[in-house]
Amino acid sequence: MLLLSEHLFWDVDRETVDPVHHGAWLVRRVLEYGRWDDFLALVAFYGKGEVGAMATTLRSLDQRALHFCSAYFGIPLSEFRCCTPIVSQLPS
Repeated sequence: MLLLSEHLFWDVDRETVDPVHHGAWLVRRVLEYGRWDDFLALVAFYGKGEVGAMATTLRSLDQRALHFCSAYFGIPLSEFRCCTPIVSQLPS
């Protein structure tokens, strides 16, 4: 069971959040708004590698959380989706 701080669910019904289906959402929410205990609970539930992998797939992540993840998980910033520029392909 994943026990996280109540304040992380200010805009949703906590009972509707499924840790399996909403993993990336939970990772982002904890990284940006959680406490250290929330982060440790996340790592204990998913595993360090999986939390790091989910963090790399996020479309956006605040700079503090991004740099923390890069350092904590040992992942270069260039591997985070939120740091990869999207190039538009305009029709010729």
